[in-house]
Order: sequence, then structure tokens, then C-alpha cells
Amino acid sequence: MMLVLLVSAGIAEAFVVTGRAAAAATVRRDAAIAEVLAAAAIASTTPKMEQLPSFEIAKTETREGLYGTYDVDIPEAPKVVDDARSTFKTKAQTKKNRNKYVGIFAVLLVGSFIIPMLQYFWYVRDTPDSLFKTKAPPPPPPPKKKGFFG
Repeated sequence: MMLVLLVSAGIAEAFVVTGRAAAAATVRRDAAIAEVLAAAAIASTTPKMEQLPSFEIAKTETREGLYGTYDVDIPEAPKVVDDARSTFKTKAQTKKNRNKYVGIFAVLLVGSFIIPMLQYFWYVRDTPDSLFKTKAPPPPPPPKKKGFFG
């Protein structure tokens, strides 16, 4: 179908027309080619009716709503069968790779806790009010002078 329309568009191109008529013919030809290509793309990607899943109506229920009663069709869902194969690793595979996982855990632990702490201490080491330098306590006040009565 698409090939026939493209060939006919090519045959229509054989008639040479000049001026406004040529522009209109070119627009019509381009629109026809675009329509053919779009129809071909839609036809090749749209599932056929035989491929669509069908649900048989299992039962019809009558429900009471705000404005009265109404019927609801309850479809019967297809029965899904679970895949019962185990996807867990065996004991031997786990034991063989244990050292690799311990190493990965250690790297993540260092990367998430220790590196930020070291970075923080690196940045605050030169500040005057650092965590590591403590100020000397102020000197005690001078003793009060003894007065005449005391």
C-alpha cells in the first residue's frame, strides 16, 4: 500500500508545473507522503485485535450510589502463575565472594564516615578558635583591698 502511494507520488512529480500551482502541488505531494508514512508507522506498531488481552466478565454487581443504583461489570482477571525458580545464590557462591563484599563494605564505611571527618578537621585546623587549641583561662580578679574595718 505504502509503496503504491509513493510510486504514484513519484509519477505525479513527472508533470512539471510552474508558479503557484507548482508550490501547491509540492505541498500536496509532501502531505500525501507524510500521511502514508504516518499510516505505515501506526499500522506496524499498533497491536491487532487478536493480540490484545481479553477479559471475560465474571459477574455483574448492582451497587447503590448517590443518585440511585447502577450495574458494574467485574472482569475476571487472568490467572498469573508465579515462577517458582530460586534466584538466591548458593552457600558456596556466597562463601566464595565474602571477602569481596567485606572489602566493598569497608571502602563504603571509610568513604562515608572517616573521609568527611578528616576533611572537617583539615578545614578547621588553622582557625583561631579551633577545636584543638584552648584559650588560657582569664586571670583571677585581684584580691579586694582590706578596708578600714575589714
